[in-house]
Amino acid sequence: MNRTTPPRPVNVEALFPELGALRGTTTRLHPRPGRPDSSVSSIGGPLLWPADEPWPLCTEPHKRSSGYRITDIRRERQVLADAWARDRPTDEERVLLEELGRRHREREIADTDPIPLIGLAQLYRRDVPGLPPGPDGCDLLQVLWCPFEAHGPSRYGLALHVR
Repeated sequence: MNRTTPPRPVNVEALFPELGALRGTTTRLHPRPGRPDSSVSSIGGPLLWPADEPWPLCTEPHKRSSGYRITDIRRERQVLADAWARDRPTDEERVLLEELGRRHREREIADTDPIPLIGLAQLYRRDVPGLPPGPDGCDLLQVLWCPFEAHGPSRYGLALHVR
């Protein structure tokens, strides 16, 4: 089922005519929980990646004083979904959730160690109307990012890797 955005309650261009020149096509994403594989478009799902190509890394130094591992976040979400489907977590689940909630359980990572980027989105051209052609006729857009926000001159920017 294709989902579409409903019509706007106000005509923004009538209120601000100068914005008309900036109009463009937008694809609104409607992610849903699921278990996608690398053959479909997804947000936060697995990426189609060549086996002989190294995974991209962020090599900027980061203060490692806070943060969570992506596997811990996914596990916590699954435990919570299962628990609330039964009305409440078990005692074992409560212990596990407390452990998963601890920040940076891997203390041996140095502030200067390269860290793997996280797959944020994978969009196939067939799923995004109007997506411009990629280089050499590629039909896949992938966005990865560094899980730390201390990038750029302000040290508050995100580091995105687009393929």
